[in-house]
Amino acid sequence: MSNQTKILDDILYQGLRPWLEKNSVDEKFAPKFRSLKEASTDYLFRYEIKFERPFDNKTKYYSKLILNTLKTDVERLYNLISEDDTENLIRYWLEDTLNKRLKTRLKDIGKLIKEKEFDLTFIDPNKASIEFDQAHKANTYIIQLLKLAYMQLYLEIQDAFSTWIDDKLVIEDFYTQLLLEPIPQKVLLTEIQIIEVEAKDEPTKKSHPEPTVNSFHSFTYKQFSTSPDKLTDLCDSLKKNNFISKETQLSNFRKIFSGDEIKTPVIWTGNVSEFYYFIKLLYTKHKLVADLKQNQWKVACKCFIKTDGSFFEYEGLRKNQAPKSTGHLLESAISLLK
Repeated sequence: MSNQTKILDDILYQGLRPWLEKNSVDEKFAPKFRSLKEASTDYLFRYEIKFERPFDNKTKYYSKLILNTLKTDVERLYNLISEDDTENLIRYWLEDTLNKRLKTRLKDIGKLIKEKEFDLTFIDPNKASIEFDQAHKANTYIIQLLKLAYMQLYLEIQDAFSTWIDDKLVIEDFYTQLLLEPIPQKVLLTEIQIIEVEAKDEPTKKSHPEPTVNSFHSFTYKQFSTSPDKLTDLCDSLKKNNFISKETQLSNFRKIFSGDEIKTPVIWTGNVSEFYYFIKLLYTKHKLVADLKQNQWKVACKCFIKTDGSFFEYEGLRKNQAPKSTGHLLESAISLLK
């Protein structure tokens, strides 16, 4: 975890500190900025920074570097924590990431802003004067943007794992509890409003649109269109080893890997720990289906039911352990999807 915010930490604590002598010449950042490519991720961000436009080579470079790093750090941290789907490990990572590391960075950056007078007024176009020291203005811009990046990183991870966090922070809390500075009048960090459109029945579906948050209905097998026979083999293997009902229709089984809404769940005839391990192998270990943004257990409980017709409890499901005697059978079955 120590390397997960390395570039941001270098800007705050180490060699990328903008006020260092070696980082003072504006012209040196022009080629650096041009060679810096835009970062792209598949992560569905919940917040966005609304900040002033950079105004020279140095602020252009640092702005792009900070925002690029923010994108990749959020996705990397999310994936790292998601890999450990036991309660104790998730709570450990969240405590280490949010309470120990990010809160410390925000407290330190609050102190730095006061010590070096990196106040927002120096970059406010309605208040700043041309007489202001331009080097100081650039350094202020960079540190204020860095502050917002740490804040967004905290909020993104907090929201992604909200079910594990009791004491959640809102944007105002960062200013009052950690930075110890007035809440800015101008909104600099906002939550992205996601508009969910109610789906209408269509006679044919040509493709599977990207689901919005909280609209995941089933798993989406990455080779659903290109290798449909692999799902047939998986279905046969699970039947043979008594993990699902032998009466399961292939069409219903394939449906749970289509991304579509499930009307006929598959009956899981194995035990709870076997069901847990099946989902863990499918989603967490081998990543054979599309990212569900930490909703894999909820989706699993929509797709499969118990032999008595009742639903699995997703909170209890994810706290299980891998079965010792039948784990190899599930591993063999899942390998058919690769």
